[in-house]
Amino acid sequence: MTEIQSEQAFREKLKALCPLVDSVRFMVEAARHAFNRHSQAQLENIAELHNNFTLDIDPFFEDVEGGLKNGSADDQPYLSRLQNILTHLEVMADGVAGLADQLRYKANHGVILSEDDFFVVNNLFSQLTGFLHSLVDVLQVNDPALKAYVLQESQKQTDLWFRSEEDHRARMMDTPGQPDAWSVYLAILERSREIVGRLVAIIKNLA
Repeated sequence: MTEIQSEQAFREKLKALCPLVDSVRFMVEAARHAFNRHSQAQLENIAELHNNFTLDIDPFFEDVEGGLKNGSADDQPYLSRLQNILTHLEVMADGVAGLADQLRYKANHGVILSEDDFFVVNNLFSQLTGFLHSLVDVLQVNDPALKAYVLQESQKQTDLWFRSEEDHRARMMDTPGQPDAWSVYLAILERSREIVGRLVAIIKNLA
């Protein structure tokens, strides 16, 4: 296989990953519903979606591992990048699934966040959903401008979340409130930054 053919095959395999990204987005949407509604059903939905994601991504790993073992020299760089992308995507899905722990604690203990924190978390879920929509676009079209836009916006958002996290930690020292609510809020912010970090890593592996 020539270099051009190897790149074309790589681009086609990227497009095949779009349903996996959609599955992660569905998990985020379920997490938002679980957060807003204290919904046990949505927590179960997150677990089911995560299990299905794992089953769906495994064949991609097997295909890449086989290619790395038996493929041509031209294929190797692309297969290595694809393996990295799959790994970041898998860890991203694990991160979203991990939100269920905090959401379950919130529901089971009747944790009530402040109005400001509630708004931040809902906006966070909206931003995550938007980034995952954009990731599908990036996988479908090899557009440098689109990739640069998503990287820029994701950096701006993670910086904002980090500042919100630091501001919240500072307020905790001076303001009485629910320690449980603080821990839930901060854990969701921290995990969301990690999720977006994986998305950024995926996009950087596409170049």
